[in-house]
Amino acid sequence: MRVSVSRWGKSLVLTAVLGFLAAAVPAIALASPATIGASVPNRRPIMGATPTPAPSGPTLEIIGTSVQGRPIEVYRFGSGPEARLVAADIHGGYEWNTQELASALIQLLSDHPALVPANITLYILPTINPDGLATSHGYPGRANARGVDLNRNFPFHWKSSWRTTGCWDYLPITAGTHALSEPESQAVARFVLSRHIRAMISYHSAGLGIFAGGYPPSHNSMSLATKVASVAPYPFPPRQTGCEYTGEMVDWANANGIAAIDVELATHYDPDIDINRRVLYAFMTWQP
Repeated sequence: MRVSVSRWGKSLVLTAVLGFLAAAVPAIALASPATIGASVPNRRPIMGATPTPAPSGPTLEIIGTSVQGRPIEVYRFGSGPEARLVAADIHGGYEWNTQELASALIQLLSDHPALVPANITLYILPTINPDGLATSHGYPGRANARGVDLNRNFPFHWKSSWRTTGCWDYLPITAGTHALSEPESQAVARFVLSRHIRAMISYHSAGLGIFAGGYPPSHNSMSLATKVASVAPYPFPPRQTGCEYTGEMVDWANANGIAAIDVELATHYDPDIDINRRVLYAFMTWQP
């Protein structure tokens, strides 16, 4: 959940981190309700090996492991020159419905791989925080296994402490000992830079709307947010609560030249499948 001050009008200087890190359409039918949220069947390639096509179509790659050793999985669809990423569940079990949404999108594209435009390679990362997802579908599931908010652990405007007014503060939580201190954030940052991701959606819940990454957002991040807002009922500009944003993934991505947005689902329990079929199509067809 994002709770914070206005995204617009601030200007910060990014410290380079690369050296630090070695035609879907709304009418398409989805899987039945019983399969919504079901992942593509489990496959476990050897980490570091060349990914191999899964029987149902996508390519599965393990890009790292969590603090407790759970795999961080990415599914690839298509083979076009433009790489884009849908990431979910950075806040683990507290935002478990984002993982269900990502799994449903994986199933949709596994059933209909031709929906990915020819110029796009689409990656879907269903959970950035598998330890938090396994811990609890509640407050204790927000952090990783070391009590770190992974969405405050990226190397842009990172702070060890922040003004908490209007922020999530139900349990003690930290930003890590330093930026990219956590294996989960390291894996994601390394993957994003090495695959030359050009556009990103990070899914959260709940209720605040669509946030364009950056201080201030780039033209492309704002353009992508506007495109997604045109097909989704989520608030844009987003609601503001007065909290201070620090170390956030989409802000870091925006500073690295990536069009990046946070999209918050309407609630903590509904994956908003129908809405986000439209969002997925808008995302895949968006032009910078």
